Amino acid sequence: MSQRDCSFALHPSTGHPSTTRQALLHDRSVPQSPADDNGSHSGSSNSTLPNARSTPLTTASLSDTGTPSAQADIVNNRSHLERDATLGDDGVVNINHMELLIHISADRDLFNLGHVDLQGDTDADSYPSYVAHALKLGLESPYLLHQMLAFSARHLAFLHPERASTYHHLAVTLQTRAVSLFNQTSWTETGEVKVDRSNCVAVLLFSVVLGHHLFADTFARRDDTGSRALDTFLTHCLQCIKVHRGIHTVAVSAWPLLMESELEPILSWSSGFNQRTPQGHHCKAVTELLDTAYGMTHEEKEACQQAHTYLQIGFDAVLADADNSPTPLSQQDQQGHAQHQKGNRYQMIISWIMLASPEFTRLLAAKRPEALVLLAYYALLLHHGRTMWQVGDAGAYMLRIIADFLGPEWERWLSYPREMVFGGGE
Repeated sequence: MSQRDCSFALHPSTGHPSTTRQALLHDRSVPQSPADDNGSHSGSSNSTLPNARSTPLTTASLSDTGTPSAQADIVNNRSHLERDATLGDDGVVNINHMELLIHISADRDLFNLGHVDLQGDTDADSYPSYVAHALKLGLESPYLLHQMLAFSARHLAFLHPERASTYHHLAVTLQTRAVSLFNQTSWTETGEVKVDRSNCVAVLLFSVVLGHHLFADTFARRDDTGSRALDTFLTHCLQCIKVHRGIHTVAVSAWPLLMESELEPILSWSSGFNQRTPQGHHCKAVTELLDTAYGMTHEEKEACQQAHTYLQIGFDAVLADADNSPTPLSQQDQQGHAQHQKGNRYQMIISWIMLASPEFTRLLAAKRPEALVLLAYYALLLHHGRTMWQVGDAGAYMLRIIADFLGPEWERWLSYPREMVFGGGE
């Protein structure tokens, strides 16, 4: 196969690299606030993303957990964020970074939402080999290594609350450096990131780890508890969706190259998982709601139906062993479903926000009730994965603020997730 180049448009920093004031993965289809839903209606994934008209995404917004201590670290240590994070000529080892490196290698829970073990055998754990390969790539593409270390620090902040401020600071520092290195090394003269055979795996892994980092930050936020709680949450949730959609665009743009890489088994499994035929009826109330919805265009209903389909695939996976009388599988899905133990049953928790269409995110931004009901069902999916460190009680929090916003008149459509989350339905 001849050398192929795939590009997607990004905006390089026009100032000092340490500011990194540009969107990593632009998408003009997502409004910047829940009240702004006047974006473009282009929902296709092209090899070149359109220029954004929105405020650029900064590394501070990616990593800030919203806690006062984390914000103080960012402000008070700005000079530290800008220094060169490389090993000095004196040979002194940075023990903090070594701790992060060891944690990546030793704790497989770090990537528990993204790791896909196709071995299906605990005695043949594939995690060490995946990590070793990613770290080796990180030596060739330092932006990947720095982002992996940043995510390791983010996990340690969760594991050690007494040192959370220190680890959050490390995470912000390393993520800032990762984005700066990415900006310095990956731009073309036309303002695009060039993805070819030599870097497609590193660019995709960098995007994925960055996305997981942002996911953890987004669903850990508890900024407001009053009437603006939903507005604040949606602002950050939509930003998270935008970044993850960019990850999907990277994969689609470079798919032929990635299918010739060592990631082919994982990507093929993930693609097959997302294309499964829904089997259960956990979202049947949503089906009725969409069938009777008034004032929605055909395109809007289709976007909601797609989100509904992915949710049911997610419920089928997480509840495969829990249902007392599981729904019989269609013949075409038997092989893929039988291998869910060899993959990741919680895959849809991260995939759902990545696969959310621009039309659906516009409905979320406008706080369209039907879209919020779907988000409430996603909150239930999160609740099923609450043992994942990135998730925790995020599902219960989301469901509570959505129900408070919609009010009693929408209680009927939220009864199933509310019963499952708050009524002891599990």
